[in-house]
Formats: sequence, structure tokens, C-alpha cells
Amino acid sequence: MKLEQPQAFRTIFFDAGLTLLYPHPSIPEICLQVCQQSHVQVNLAQIRAQMETAEDYYFRQIRANRHTWADERAINEFWISYYMQILRPFVSTQNETQLHWLATEINEEFDKHTSWHIFPDVHSTLTTLRAHGYSLGIISDWGISLAPILRHHHLITYFDCLVISAATRSAKPSPQLYETALQRTNAIPDYTLHIGDSYINDILGARAIGITPILLDRAQRYTAHNIDCLVIHSLTDVLDLLEVEPLEREHQNT
Repeated sequence: MKLEQPQAFRTIFFDAGLTLLYPHPSIPEICLQVCQQSHVQVNLAQIRAQMETAEDYYFRQIRANRHTWADERAINEFWISYYMQILRPFVSTQNETQLHWLATEINEEFDKHTSWHIFPDVHSTLTTLRAHGYSLGIISDWGISLAPILRHHHLITYFDCLVISAATRSAKPSPQLYETALQRTNAIPDYTLHIGDSYINDILGARAIGITPILLDRAQRYTAHNIDCLVIHSLTDVLDLLEVEPLEREHQNT
């Protein structure tokens, strides 16, 4: 699939988690660090074995309450419960207080910039898009810690707006987040793209108000033949869709 009239698009919104940023160290590694600091006897393989249980909990809870990401307190409570699912087999059933404390410590680690890295294709893609005059923004289901994380990683200056669910009190796929971003960038849906890794939250959310969505599928699980939207497998692929020459290639030709 290709964009029709790619030159017409002037605004691009991005999801944050697993689109621009990824957790590093990984969730199991952070859990292990916190446990070791508290002298809880557990190893990395045991924690990794619990991830399927935790992910099942994640999806059940999100399906039950899509508004979780619209409230800072609810976000923190959700993640603490999520980490408790991971650690429960390793903490005495008689000690819920310690379990809750450990999960809270893990949650606080992920509020720090040191627990997040940038995908290697991010800076070059954003630099190229800015150089070509595109207006850029972030639309993310995240808590208020996102802005400091982006600032530390030198990403904040690329963007004309930052729309965070916890701050706007609305979560994806609600149109309100996307409408807020359009207003802040003075953009028109027909000439706007949104790139994210979630079909339900990013694709359906953006499409609902007329923004053209693009699914970023870094794991290469989808193609244009098995999903009904534009698919890219790295962030730099959006430059091909827009028919924009990467800066380094331009410099090589001068």
C-alpha cells in the first residue's frame, strides 16, 4: 500500500512507547534488580517465566477499563498491580505489604529516563522530517513522566505538541486525544499521519477522526496483505511513503 498524494501531508503524529522508546533494561531485568536490592531470592529465568501471566493480566485489565490511561493515579495503580503479578510467586503470601512495596519500586524505576532507550532509527527520521518542514507531535497513553524522559533523550525539541493521556484525561482510542493534537498543531485530518504500534489504539483511534494511520510493526508480523492499513517495519520507512529523501543521502549527492 502507498499514500495517495504523499506531498499533501504536512503533519505527523507519533505514539511514544514501542514507537520511539523501548524499556531498557527490560521489565524482567528491572524486576530482578529491585528484588536483589531487597534480598528477595529469585533469578531472571524465573521472572521471565512469569511474563506470560503478567501479559494476560495486562490485556484483561485494559479490555475491562479503557480509561485507565486517562488518570495518573489509575496508571500507577495498574502498573503496581501488573508488577505484583510478576513477583507474587517469589514473595510470601503472608507479606502483601512487601509485595506492594517491591512493585511500587519497580514502577518508580520506569518513571526514570534511565529505564528507557530510543530506537536507533528515531533521531535520523525526525531530523529529516523537520528539515523538510513537517509539523510533528506525540500522542501517547502515558503518565506525566513522559515529558522529562523525552527531554533527557533530546527528543522534545522535535515536536510542536505533546499530548499525554494522563494530562488530557482522555485515553486512546478516544478521538479527544487526536482532536487535541490537531488543535495544538493547527492541522487538518486529511493532511495528517499518525504512526504507532497498536492497531486498536493507534490505527482505529486516528482513523476515527480522519487521520491517516500507519502501523509500525518492528517485529514484522504484518504486511499489506494481512492488515487493512499502511504498515512500516522501521521508522525510516515513512520517508519512503512520503517520498522524502533522507538527509544523509542528500548530503552524499552534493
